[in-house]
Amino acid sequence: MENRGQKRSETIDELPADKRTCSSLEFRPSSSSSVSPIETPTTSTNHTQDHDMETSSSASGSGSGGSHEDRDSAYGSCDSDEMGDGENRRQREALREIQRRRLSGDASKFKNVFKNLNEKSDESAQQAALHVLCEMLSFSSDSTLSSLIADKLSPLLIKFAGHQSNPEIMLLSIRALTYLCDIYPRSAGFIVRHDGVPVLCQRLLAIEYEDVAEQCLLALEKISREQPLACLQSGAITAVLTYIDFFSTSIQRVALSTVVNICQKLPSEGSSSYMDAVPTLCKLLQYEDNQLVEHVANCLIKITEQVHQLPNMLDELSKHGLIHQVAHLIDLKSHTTLSQSVHTGLIGLLVKLASGSMIAVEALFDLNISSILKDILSTYDLSHGMPSPRAFDGQDNQVHEVLKMLIQLVPVVTRNHDVQLAEEKAAFLTNNPRQLQTFGNDMLPVLIQVVDSGVDLSICYGCLSVIDKLLYYISSDKLLDLFKQTNISRFLAGVFTRKDRHVLMLALNISDTILKKDGDIFMGPFIKEGVLFAIDALISPEKGSRFMFSMFNDIHLSNRSSHKQCLCYSFNVIPSSESESQSCKLEKDSVQTLAKHVRTYYFDLNSSTSANGTTDILEKLKTLSVELASVTDGMVEDEYDQVLNRIMSCLDGGDVISTFEFVESGITQSLFNYLSPGECSRKSKSASGGSKSQPCISEQRLETFGRLFWSKFSLASFISKLQSALSSVEDFPVFLNGVFKNRSSYATVPNRHATTYPCLKVLFEKGEGESTLIDYSGDVQNVDPFSDFDALEKYLWPKVCSSDSKGVDETGSNGQSSSDSSQQNIGQTSAESVSGNETQNDPMDYEMTATQNVSDISADGQLSFYLEGKHIDRGLTIYQAILKHHKEEYDTITHSTLWNQIHKITYKKSSVFDRSSSPVSGCHTCLLSDIGSSVKKSTPCHNILFLLRILEDVNRFKFHIMSRARICDYAEGRISELDGVKPTSVGILKNEFVNTRLTEKLEQQLRDTLATSAGGMPSWCAQLMTSCPFLFSFEARCKYFKLSALGKHQGQRQVISRSNSDSENESPRSRKKFLVYRDRVLESATKMMNLHASQKVVLEVKYDDEVGTGLGPTLEFFTLVSNEFQKPGLGMWRGDNLLSSASLQSLGNPDSVIGGSPFGLFPGPWCPSVSGVDFSEVRKKFVLLGQIVAKALYDGRVLDLPFTKAFYKFVLGQELTVYDIKSFDPVLGKTLIEFQALVERRKYLQSVGENSAVNLDLCFRDTKIEDLHLDFTLPGYPDFILGSRPDKEMVNTTNLGEYIELVVDATIKSGISKQMEAFKSGFDQVFSIDHLQMFTDEELERLLCGESETWNPNQLLDLVKFDHGYTSSSPPILHFLEVIQEFDYEQQKAFVKFVTGAPRLPLGGLASLNPKLTIVRKHCDKFVDADLPSVMTCANYLKLPPYSSKQIMKEKLLYAITEGQGSFHLSAVFPIPAKTKTGIGSY
Repeated sequence: MENRGQKRSETIDELPADKRTCSSLEFRPSSSSSVSPIETPTTSTNHTQDHDMETSSSASGSGSGGSHEDRDSAYGSCDSDEMGDGENRRQREALREIQRRRLSGDASKFKNVFKNLNEKSDESAQQAALHVLCEMLSFSSDSTLSSLIADKLSPLLIKFAGHQSNPEIMLLSIRALTYLCDIYPRSAGFIVRHDGVPVLCQRLLAIEYEDVAEQCLLALEKISREQPLACLQSGAITAVLTYIDFFSTSIQRVALSTVVNICQKLPSEGSSSYMDAVPTLCKLLQYEDNQLVEHVANCLIKITEQVHQLPNMLDELSKHGLIHQVAHLIDLKSHTTLSQSVHTGLIGLLVKLASGSMIAVEALFDLNISSILKDILSTYDLSHGMPSPRAFDGQDNQVHEVLKMLIQLVPVVTRNHDVQLAEEKAAFLTNNPRQLQTFGNDMLPVLIQVVDSGVDLSICYGCLSVIDKLLYYISSDKLLDLFKQTNISRFLAGVFTRKDRHVLMLALNISDTILKKDGDIFMGPFIKEGVLFAIDALISPEKGSRFMFSMFNDIHLSNRSSHKQCLCYSFNVIPSSESESQSCKLEKDSVQTLAKHVRTYYFDLNSSTSANGTTDILEKLKTLSVELASVTDGMVEDEYDQVLNRIMSCLDGGDVISTFEFVESGITQSLFNYLSPGECSRKSKSASGGSKSQPCISEQRLETFGRLFWSKFSLASFISKLQSALSSVEDFPVFLNGVFKNRSSYATVPNRHATTYPCLKVLFEKGEGESTLIDYSGDVQNVDPFSDFDALEKYLWPKVCSSDSKGVDETGSNGQSSSDSSQQNIGQTSAESVSGNETQNDPMDYEMTATQNVSDISADGQLSFYLEGKHIDRGLTIYQAILKHHKEEYDTITHSTLWNQIHKITYKKSSVFDRSSSPVSGCHTCLLSDIGSSVKKSTPCHNILFLLRILEDVNRFKFHIMSRARICDYAEGRISELDGVKPTSVGILKNEFVNTRLTEKLEQQLRDTLATSAGGMPSWCAQLMTSCPFLFSFEARCKYFKLSALGKHQGQRQVISRSNSDSENESPRSRKKFLVYRDRVLESATKMMNLHASQKVVLEVKYDDEVGTGLGPTLEFFTLVSNEFQKPGLGMWRGDNLLSSASLQSLGNPDSVIGGSPFGLFPGPWCPSVSGVDFSEVRKKFVLLGQIVAKALYDGRVLDLPFTKAFYKFVLGQELTVYDIKSFDPVLGKTLIEFQALVERRKYLQSVGENSAVNLDLCFRDTKIEDLHLDFTLPGYPDFILGSRPDKEMVNTTNLGEYIELVVDATIKSGISKQMEAFKSGFDQVFSIDHLQMFTDEELERLLCGESETWNPNQLLDLVKFDHGYTSSSPPILHFLEVIQEFDYEQQKAFVKFVTGAPRLPLGGLASLNPKLTIVRKHCDKFVDADLPSVMTCANYLKLPPYSSKQIMKEKLLYAITEGQGSFHLSAVFPIPAKTKTGIGSY
């Protein structure tokens, strides 16, 4: 017999037609979830289908004779209407009638079949009856069969299956049994009762006929789903695996599906029935078919789980090459791709083997398993403890499993219950020091990296447990080699900032082990990095560290924990319910006892240790810090400068300063006091006597502080110290909720509505001592977790306020009852249906609507809320408040406890109306804005964040500050040439300000399922994103922006798909199609935005009288709108007034002219006294522009609008100054700066007593101001009169300062304020413009306009897909790559627009293009060199003919990308390259 399945990956051959097994699946969908072998060509794991094609989301439009409105309505329909529902009802009635007729006919047919099968007729009649039966069953359903019929058929079919001579009868009877189980699953019980399984197994073992054997496998797979134990007892595993190599891959999958079904319910006794199959299963792990390997892996995982407590069985499993095969499969370098759940399950399999088999432990060390586990920990999704959404049968995630294995590989005898096995492992490690050293070199750096990234507490505990055990076995002479790549002292100091007693105990154990082995070497580093201070803080919190370990003042090291399961049991091999109730293994005072032991035994007895355990550098820094902090009224700013110079000289010197020394010295606190606005304003008032004309000392100090890094000291080095300190002292929590199944819940508070997420159980109680309010005696309430306390107050106030203190009419301002008013669906989203009439629950919109009716409650009705006596910040949701409380109390949280525990919240009447600010607020100056309530003031974390924000502003505004400094130098005579008034250096890179630890924490939080609502994230995320967005990478901020601004759906997409793609193909939001006229683009855009700007739908475009819709036409529409906004004559942009109608006519077609300034688009000033332009129309266009820009961001479209840097700053809410004018008008900007220098020079001369008219009459480039003949009109706008000046008044030295102020005001302030207000009003219709403030101007340009660079020639082969006739080595492809590399920038933009519909690539460049750019061979009916390329913009497909030469290809491509723009028609109709749309156009 032919071997058709073993160890191959080629395409699976079909069975011959006459021998193919049939299945009812051919005729109707199966109710099972397994893969039918008949469907192999379409269900193979190696899919070749191209999913890049985009399908239409709605029916096509109505006929062309309809009006614009009618057609828009037709194209906008995304849901079935009432007429469709009526048609469906009629179809269902017709189907029922057909079914009734079939039932009556089938009954008579079954009688005839029974008659023919029961009679002793010849074999031909029996064979014919079986044919009829198979045909009947293939079209039957569970409603056509009854238990009686199935029970009668089963023995007959089993008898014929055992026929000894006729293979057709065997095949047909077994096929009928298969159909019977598929239609009526309970039939499996009848077959088992009539001994059908042994008959099928006998046929398999005999394997006389291949098609009969295959049908037996199909039948057993169906039976094993319902009767796995009976199949096991009948020897089905042996039967299906004995000759598995002889079958095709599709049948092999069926066979292994049978074994998987049986292994789901293995008995506790009689292991030989499945252990005998292990050798065969181990061999099958070598196969290349992914699906087959996953089936085998699942079988072995279940078998190992069943025998994990039997050491002899574990040894048996380890003898058949299982460990080698599994280690190969979990290796990230393996060519076999497994699902996340199977990959995690295989790691768990090795854990169980290592827990009970010494053979397995030795084999794992021989395979150098540490290198494989290192790669898994290093590359694992950075979520470090985030459970996979495809968790395997309740097992822990990958990181937990890896840590379990590491813990099993290095057990400590005195800490292990299985002493005998632990002693064997310890002896092995002792006798094999080289393997142990390799293990340590692989694992220690990555374990430290995982802990330093701010992981969940349980992961931290697991990593430290492994480190603790590893160091226990490492000899003292090898310890230094192990620590070469890591600073273990700094690492331990960071671990000591954790509050959990289990973690602290492990840190003390590690410290004890290190000091015991190499105390003389590590004593000094432990003191320098603060380990000794941490130990002192544990012993006596009041005598410990002043700054870095001050958190121990607030912690009580007791046995209290929020964990339902103690950390002591979190890494058991098999978690049991008993461990959850077991008490903690740590004794009450074990932490303090061990801390005292380490302090006394190693430090107190060491004569070289200083009395207070400090270093010389720390004492020096403390002295400088005290000197800067000890401010006296008589100290002048020059003295501050001297102290600052000494501090920076020390920090920037040759001595190595540890993070602990830097933080503990108090330098950050002193610098905060020096630069903080409170101290500066006090000094300013005392120096000026309250005069408002006195320059702000805070600004002077800021400039002084900034100049330190431009002349003498390294800004990058100082920022690095601050970043390291921030990573050490920050304690921002990451709350990973795990992945809970979507379940229907019902929230009773603040309004009754169904939810798809859990609700919190809350009991509201009146606060102690509160006499003006009524005690709310309600039961425990199910509260929407994303409710804020304004909504809770609206719910409670009518129920708790006494009759004499009611300050609010319960009917509310709208005449509704308060309960009705509260029914405003705070949990609903605005992701409406296209008609706008349907809504669904969504917690994202809660924060936007919860505060709309705050005025309904008067100030004397304001409530204050408390959780366990602590006041709750009203800016948080109730979910955030509870999370914050648990983090402060326990340092961690178990989320099963969170959802099941009853939370008691007390309320009192508040005397002061105090409302926290919104997490997303306007941008303020760095000196005045608050960092957020998540960061306590006067803590090292707060001070460091403040300093980083100061330095980021100094770096960002370096040009402004340096320009001001140069102006001052000119004013005071230190430089004599005005041309010298320009900066000469640039700032450091923005990446220097990104904090890796905080970015990883935010990434973890964003991947959490429940955190896909902004109200489900810890409050520090929003607060730091508002006050210090530079701390996070641009990519992380983009993800947060999609969550907070664009709504839940785009954030949810990341969790569901685990994809970084921003393609709208993945968005679950509704879509709306809109008809656009090319000759009226702005008119169409206006109507589109008026109808749909506020709707949470993705807009798609179809052009009038053109074929094609979807991504390509939509991208081109936004490009066309961009071009329309740049045309002259709109009166919108600066420089537009310079193009007269005559000059436009001279340029040819006025509609094709793109106007605006060559330096970019910036609003032109407008004055009410200027006539000739209808300003109301200009404002409408700015409203439309705001809508278009916001909608492009919301839908992920690219615009081709060259806005200036100053425009982006205005959009971001930043105040513009005279220095920003240079970005859009360099000549005017430079002139104004030089004029300002003259004004400052004149002021300085007057201040020093120089009043000579000759000296005060300054010159502008050797020309007197009066000789410039400037009047009080705006430069470039002669009709724009500046201020209320007399006619023809000229500018002179005296009024030059006023002239500058008026020009600046007209150019970037009042002159454009109404236009920008209109822009923002349009933008806010889509989403709030405040959400953009987390970005810089350059980043906002990338978000809106895509990447300015097109592609890197060296990466083209990796970024482009070649298909349908082309490969990367095809001669036409090589020519194509050479041609596009020769394109200039404009030709590259034209090519990108031709292929994608947009002139610029999306954020991320060519690599992020989705679908991927694909080049396919175009088959030409005529001479190849006469044809042209064509594209499908929806799929980014370029159909390229195989031209005979590179030169011809270049000519045709250039012609196509220049002449083929602007229409979407069928390729076969038009001679020029036309763009087609999937499902509408054709190749």
